[in-house]
Amino acid sequence: MIRNNHLLTLCLSAGAISLAACGDDTPPEETTPGNIAQVAAQEGLSSLLSAATTAGLADALGGEEPLTVFAPTNAAFEALGSAAPSDPALLANVLLSHVVAGKLDSTAVTSGSPITNLAGTRMTVETAGGTLTISGAKLGSSLDIPASNGIIHVLEQVIVPPTILEAALANPDLSTLVTAVGASSSGLQSALAAAGPITVFAPVNSAFAKIQPSDLEALLADQTALDTVLSYHVVAGQVLASDLSNGQTVTTLAGQTFSVSSSASGARLTDAMGNSINITQTDIRLLNGAVHFIDSVLLPDLEEEVPGNLVEIASAAGNFTALLGAATAAGLAETLATGGPFTVFAPSDAAFTALGVDLSPVDTGVIANILLHHVIAESLDAAAVVSRESIGTLAKTSLAVNAMSSPITIGGANLSTTLDVQASNGIIHVMDQVIVPPTIVEVAVATPALSTLVAAVGAASGAVQEALSPNTLSGNSPITVFAPTNDAFAASGINLDEVEQSALDSVLAHHVVAAQAISSSLADGQVVPTLNGNLTVNVDEAGRITLTDGQGNRANVIDTLKDIRTLNGVVHVIDAVLLP
Repeated sequence: MIRNNHLLTLCLSAGAISLAACGDDTPPEETTPGNIAQVAAQEGLSSLLSAATTAGLADALGGEEPLTVFAPTNAAFEALGSAAPSDPALLANVLLSHVVAGKLDSTAVTSGSPITNLAGTRMTVETAGGTLTISGAKLGSSLDIPASNGIIHVLEQVIVPPTILEAALANPDLSTLVTAVGASSSGLQSALAAAGPITVFAPVNSAFAKIQPSDLEALLADQTALDTVLSYHVVAGQVLASDLSNGQTVTTLAGQTFSVSSSASGARLTDAMGNSINITQTDIRLLNGAVHFIDSVLLPDLEEEVPGNLVEIASAAGNFTALLGAATAAGLAETLATGGPFTVFAPSDAAFTALGVDLSPVDTGVIANILLHHVIAESLDAAAVVSRESIGTLAKTSLAVNAMSSPITIGGANLSTTLDVQASNGIIHVMDQVIVPPTIVEVAVATPALSTLVAAVGAASGAVQEALSPNTLSGNSPITVFAPTNDAFAASGINLDEVEQSALDSVLAHHVVAAQAISSSLADGQVVPTLNGNLTVNVDEAGRITLTDGQGNRANVIDTLKDIRTLNGVVHVIDAVLLP
C-alpha cells in the first residue's frame, strides 16, 4: 500500500490524469502467441525454418492443425553437417520425424505413452544419467513453448531417422525380407542402402509365408532370380500414397512394371503375374526414402528379359567405347554399374571424336569431372528432362535445358533422338556432343555469392589469373580453389579499391592448391600446400572441414557448397578469407 501511495503521489505531482499512464497495477491482457513458424522465428530457430522451407513444410508449421514440434537448435543443425539430406523429399522425412499430430506438453511426452510422428515412425523416450532423449536426440531445457497451433520443445540434437535397411532390421515383422536381402547380391544391397530417394514396397513375414516353403527356399538359393524379385519391390524416387492413382503403372528397378488400382478402402497393386496385393501400411518416411507394407510378395515375370545395368547396356550398344574407357580410367564404371538409379547423358563415340580432344594426357580427376556433368542422381525419362529448365548433376553443377531449340540442348550440348534407353539401374539418353563443364572462373562468375571473389581475381595480376585457369584438356594438372563468399570478404576488411596488387596476389594464391583435392581426400591434421604457404585441415566427427591459414585464422568449408567439380579443378566454398 505504501508503494501505491508513493506512485500516486508521483503521478499527481507530474500532473498525470491517467492511472494507466502512471503504471496501473491492473494485469496486462494476455496476448495470443503466434503460430509455430512465428514462435520458432522469435526463439531463433532459423535453421529449422530454413530447412522447412526447402522441404516444402513451411506452410504446415503455420497451419491450423495442432502440432507438437521437437525443434532442433541452429547449433544442432550445424552439428549434423553432411548427414543432412540435400534432397527436399528426404529432408522432409527428417523434419517430419520431429513433428507429432496434436499438442503434447512435456508431461505427456514423458508419460510413457507411445508417440508416433508424422514420418510414421515410433519415437522413443529414454532417460539415462539424468539426460532425457527423444529418439536418441537430447531434449533441451526450453520446453512447453506455446504457439497458437501447437507447442514447441527444443532439442539439442537433430533426430536422424533410420535408413530403410536399418528400419527393416529393427522390425520383427520384416525378418524374412531381411533374410532375403542378405542372400541377394551386393549390387542389390547397395541399391537399398543408397542415399536415395527410393521407395520400397515391403512384404511382411506373412506375405512370404504365402509362398510354398520349397519354392521360397529355391528362390533364396537363386541369387539372380532373388535379385529380380527384390528389385521388383523397389522404385526410384520417393513415391508416397498420395502419388499413387487409379490405373497408374509403376516402373521398378527390375525394369518391369506393376499397376495400381485405388478405391475408398485403399490402394491395391497388380503384379506381372496378375496377382492382387494390398498395401497395409503407407508412408513410413525414412532417411533414404519411403516404405509401404504389403500383404503379398510382388512377383515379376522371371521369363522376361531384364535389361542390364547402365555399363552393360552401353557396352552392348557398341558406340560408347570412349565413354566407357573414360569411365573406367576415372574409376566411375563400377559406380555406374552398381549404383543408381542414374540418368546418363551418354556422348557417343562420334561425339567424343567431334570434341577433338585426346583424353590420354588428361588427368583422371578432370575426366571424372567431365563425366560427372553427364550423370544425374535420379532416373528421368525424356519427358521429365524437357519439363525442367535445369538439372543438377553429380558434379554439383546445373545443366541448362533448352527444350525449345532444335535439336534440344543439355548443358549447351546437342541431345540426339535416341532417348529413354532403359537399364536396370537407370536410363540413358544419347548425346551428339560432349557436355563441356564450366571452368572455375566461369562457375564463380555464375555464382552471385562469389561476386567479390570474381572482382578480386579481375584486379589480380596476370600470373594469378593464369594460375586459376589451367588448360587441363592439354594436359595441365587440375587445381583446387577454396572460394570465400562475399560475406567472407566483407568480414575480412579487404578493400579491393585500396589493396595493392602484390598483397592481393599473395592472399588469392593462399586459396589455390596445385592439385585436385576433393573433400573425401582431406584428412584431419593434413597440411595442404597452396601457391603461397600451407593450410592445416581439420575434419570433425560429423565430417565438417575447417582450414587454418598462415595467420592461425580458421575458415569453414560450407558443407553444401563443397566438391563443385569444373573443367579445370574443384571448388570448395568457405566462410572466411584465408590470410598467408
